[in-house]
Amino acid sequence: MPDLSPKFHVPKLKDSWYNIVSNPEDPNDNSLCIQIIKGPFSQVIVKYKNFKTNPTLNDDGTLTCQYGYDIITSPSDIGERDITDEQGKIFEETLGRAILEIIEDQHIGSDEDRNNNIKESITK
Repeated sequence: MPDLSPKFHVPKLKDSWYNIVSNPEDPNDNSLCIQIIKGPFSQVIVKYKNFKTNPTLNDDGTLTCQYGYDIITSPSDIGERDITDEQGKIFEETLGRAILEIIEDQHIGSDEDRNNNIKESITK
């Protein structure tokens, strides 16, 4: 039987670039928030919003996702940091990778809560 496992390990961003946190401004807010723990944006807390996917696949089989985010808190010295445009671009790209990783992890975990019924979830 052929080995179909990935040939390389893609490291997770969770616990190395971000942690999932509650909204520090509103503990009753159930929105997805992450705190950046590495790099020039370290200690910034981001709240994702308006996540949606396009209803159809792209020609190459990928799915386009759109989302917004708000910076909820940032360290007082963030304005004193020398952050380049390239670092800002990497930050935005990594935010996209992070939300996809979170969704994938939740999807994989939710498979255990299903009773082989692809139309109706048994979770609340």
